Amino acid sequence: MGVETDYYAVLGLSRNATDIDIKKAYRKLALKYHPDNNTDEAARGSFASVCEAYDVLSEPTRKGFYDLYGESALKKGLPDGQGGRKGGDYSFDAATAPQHMFAKFFGTSNPYEALNELAAQYESLSSPHKLKPGKHKTYTVAVSLEEVYHGCTKKVQHTRKVLQASGGLQTVDSELVIDVRAGLPNGTRFVFEGEGNQTPTTEPGPVIFVLQTLDHECFGRQGADLLYTATIPLHQALCGANVTVDMLDGRTLTVPVTDIVTSGQTITVPNEGLPKLKGGKGDLIVKFDVLFPSALSEAQRMLLKAAFFLPQHLSNEQAKAVKAFERAFRDKHGGWSTAFPKADTH
Repeated sequence: MGVETDYYAVLGLSRNATDIDIKKAYRKLALKYHPDNNTDEAARGSFASVCEAYDVLSEPTRKGFYDLYGESALKKGLPDGQGGRKGGDYSFDAATAPQHMFAKFFGTSNPYEALNELAAQYESLSSPHKLKPGKHKTYTVAVSLEEVYHGCTKKVQHTRKVLQASGGLQTVDSELVIDVRAGLPNGTRFVFEGEGNQTPTTEPGPVIFVLQTLDHECFGRQGADLLYTATIPLHQALCGANVTVDMLDGRTLTVPVTDIVTSGQTITVPNEGLPKLKGGKGDLIVKFDVLFPSALSEAQRMLLKAAFFLPQHLSNEQAKAVKAFERAFRDKHGGWSTAFPKADTH
C-alpha cells in the first residue's frame, strides 16, 4: 500500500481548517507554484498537488468521505459490507485539471492578471482612492542569429497614453533600450515597469518584450547549439570529404568527414555553437543530406560493382589490373580523377 496523501498538509492546514482557510491557502499556494509564475522544475508538481488538495477539500461530500476513509478509499473505493464497494469514483488529471481549476477559481488562466486583481482588491479596501495597476502589454523583439551570437542593443519605439493635469490623455512616443546579452535564449523577457498606458483610474502597467530569434538561412538553433545541414554527393559520403561551414563570427570552419555517412547522420563539433550565459559555448551539430545520382551509365555501374566486389587479397593479375586502372584514372591529360569532384550528381 502506498503512502496516503495528506491533503491538509499539502495546503499547510490542520484538520480543523474551515472552508475560508482552505480557500485562502489555495489562493496563496496556487499563485506561488503556477508554472507561468514559477520556473522551478518542482513547481509544476507542487501546483498539481495543491490543486488536487483543493479539489478534494473544497467539495463537502468529497471532503467528508476523505476525512473518514482517506485518499485510497476516495480513489479506489472500499467494501461496503454488502458485496459491493463505496467510493472509488474520484480521479484527478494532473495534466489538465490544475489549469482549469485555477481559471475557474481566479476567473483567469493568467497568474499575473490574478495577482493584479488581488492587488486591486486589497488596495480598494485599504485605500479607496488609490489607482488600480494597469494591465501589462507584451510585444516580441526579433533578433538575428548573429545578434544573439555577438550580443546587441535593440532600440524600440514605444507609444503610450499619459494622463495630463487637465484630465485628458496625451499620446507620447519614447525609445526603449533592450540589452540583448550574447547567447540569451528564446523567450527571455525584458520588463519595463510603468511604461504602459495610463488612464484616470489606472496607473501605467509594465511593458514586456519577449526575445524571438529570427530564422537563419544556414543555421537552426537548439538552445545554445547551432544546427547545420551539409548537402554532399554520394561519392563524398562514401569516400570522405571536408565540409566547410561559414560561421557566425566570420570564420570558415572545416569539418573533416573521414567515415562513411548516411542521410540524417550527424557529427558534433564541440564548442562551436552559441555563447552560454554561464560561460563556454554550445556545440555545432552537422547533419548530412546525401545526394544520390538520378542515373548511371553502364560503364559507371560496372565500375561501381568492380569497387564493391574487389577482393581483399589481390592476385598478381588483379593487382596489375588495379594499377593500370589507377594510372589511367590519375593521368594528367587523359585521366578523369581531377574532374571527379565536379561530376554530375543529379
